[in-house]
Amino acid sequence: MAAGLAMLFLLVHPACAGLYTDSCGMVWTDTCVPFERNNETAYNEELAASFSPIAANLTGEIPDFGDLSWSEAFRETCAYMEERYAFTEWRAVDWDSLDARYAPEIADAEKNQDAAAYYRALREFAYAIPDGHVIILSPDDFGAKYADIGGGYGLAVARLDSGEVIVTYVAGGSDAEKAGVRFGDEVVSWNGRPTREAINATSIIWTPVKPSTKEGILLQKQRFLTRAPVGTEATVGIASPGDSVPRTVNLTAADDGYDTLARTSIFLGRRVNDVGAGTSANLKAVISNDTVTSRTLPGGITYIAVYEEAYDAYQPFRAAVRDAIARDAPGIVVDLRFNRGGDDNLASAFAGWFVNRPVFYEYGTSYDPGTGEPAALWESWTQPRPDRYTGSVALLVSPYTISSGEGLPKVFAESGTGAIVSWYGTNGAFGMESIGPILPLGIMTAFPTGASLDENGRIQVDSNASMTGGVAPTVRVPLDKEILARAMAGEDVQLAYAVDWIEAQAENGTAEPSDVPTQKAAPGWIVPLVAVAGLAICRGRR
Repeated sequence: MAAGLAMLFLLVHPACAGLYTDSCGMVWTDTCVPFERNNETAYNEELAASFSPIAANLTGEIPDFGDLSWSEAFRETCAYMEERYAFTEWRAVDWDSLDARYAPEIADAEKNQDAAAYYRALREFAYAIPDGHVIILSPDDFGAKYADIGGGYGLAVARLDSGEVIVTYVAGGSDAEKAGVRFGDEVVSWNGRPTREAINATSIIWTPVKPSTKEGILLQKQRFLTRAPVGTEATVGIASPGDSVPRTVNLTAADDGYDTLARTSIFLGRRVNDVGAGTSANLKAVISNDTVTSRTLPGGITYIAVYEEAYDAYQPFRAAVRDAIARDAPGIVVDLRFNRGGDDNLASAFAGWFVNRPVFYEYGTSYDPGTGEPAALWESWTQPRPDRYTGSVALLVSPYTISSGEGLPKVFAESGTGAIVSWYGTNGAFGMESIGPILPLGIMTAFPTGASLDENGRIQVDSNASMTGGVAPTVRVPLDKEILARAMAGEDVQLAYAVDWIEAQAENGTAEPSDVPTQKAAPGWIVPLVAVAGLAICRGRR
């Protein structure tokens, strides 16, 4: 998040700008200020200065285990992460068990010099930790992804609110189409197992944006149920409407260019081959080359899509909001469904255009290698803009809304501002991500070394050991056959619900946010940080 990917460079190359700092690092009493002045260099100096309390203990070096054996590098990486990972207790991560589980797989891969098996084991290790910020980065998947999921069965499925798992897509000319499978058919079994059981057993290690919540994980398992190595046979139990008994169809996985995965991105509002993209960075490039786009919807509602919290996103975002104000737009939709994160302060600054009172945003923490403990480095607040927008605002989110992309929904949830509209909540990975050790074959790692804390020093937004977290919708779009049919026909149903909500607010005259929060964004237990105890007396003001 803010402090996540945006601060990776700063974590490696800390610098003190000579600005005001104390034991709390930096205090932003109004996060809009550094973006309103439109001076990125000055802001980067402030970001660097926020690390002043631990700057002397940062070596500026990324551990490089690339020359070690595969097994030695894995064990060293586990030890490094165990020391610095911010959520070991919060997510109940058992590092000894992870080492015992995956070390043999890596040893076998090394013995056979099987790079694909090695990379696959590393991804399995990362996905065993339910945190979207614990990731494996590689210039090559060594053919492992295609070997595992290159084949599709010509159909995709989704679980409805009723609990039924239905067919949502059938590829033309596929075995599934030839077998008479149609949209809306219920899938009652998969390879002899009840469908729910088969979904739960499905691997999701090839998702480009790793889910962090139980809800997000279940969604991805549904998507990957219908993927397998090319040539793999499957026996599927199908119950069509009007059938007295289910029938069995036999399907064979064929190379379809990940078609069924692209067709199941309906939860994001469009067809996108997210798995083919490979990484969140590549995924953004597939969707938009801009950080912010905007347009006017029918009825005068302003639509703003924000794809990441990069410094240059603020000016076009502000321009779009001010245009909405000038036009007296009846509402604004902010689309964060593909938002991959960036700078937390920027997410807080966005929120300043909509809230009607100050909202505490976070205490940012980071591991201090000098003390071996986390330290609180900054404090930030969302302040209402004097010329803020006072109409109705709806946020669109998804499980791909990750890191600082979850910041604006967090503020809305805590302040009772507007609505959060979606089928699903946000990702639930809000920690301060850092580059981890470099492994053999040029593989890199990343994981959170710091957490975002609320005003009471509790972890916020990051999912916990029960995989509960993120920011939930306040307007949850139903999942039934009719809604899915509309989505598969090309309609952005979630956007339609957001527009409907805005229009209803205009009719009821209830645009202004309430002073009473409607929902708190996933808080956590009180974090035992010595640094947090002193925050109340070390708040500087700018």
